[in-house]
Amino acid sequence: MKKIISCVIAAAAVCCTSAALADTPKVFLNGTEMTFDTAPYISDDRTMVPFRAVFEAVGADVIWDEETQTVIAVKQDGAEATSVTLQVGKTEAFVNEEKVTLDKAAEITNDLTFVPLRFVMESLGAEVEWDQAEYSVIITAE
Repeated sequence: MKKIISCVIAAAAVCCTSAALADTPKVFLNGTEMTFDTAPYISDDRTMVPFRAVFEAVGADVIWDEETQTVIAVKQDGAEATSVTLQVGKTEAFVNEEKVTLDKAAEITNDLTFVPLRFVMESLGAEVEWDQAEYSVIITAE
């Protein structure tokens, strides 16, 4: 009886782990799958990713202001620069000092700041597509 119960518990654990992994969206940047220390997730139909990983992957410099819980990213493109500023819990963001309203605010999960992927990538000039069949985000950036 103990063996049967152990097998049932083990099978349930494997099923739960597989389901959790299946719910983790993949993120591809210019055809290469990105890896994250903490996995992206879907919240309110938005793919949320750790901010530093995605900003740095497209060549943006990142500043984190702990006191105000604000993320600032600046991407230089020749003589032009694009800045994106988001504050945790706020649906207002700024792109080059122009106010933009977000449908999903940055949030802290597991002590990391996660940002809405589509907004930040499109703000920095990238194209973003969702592939439902592959449960993946495809980013094309220069």
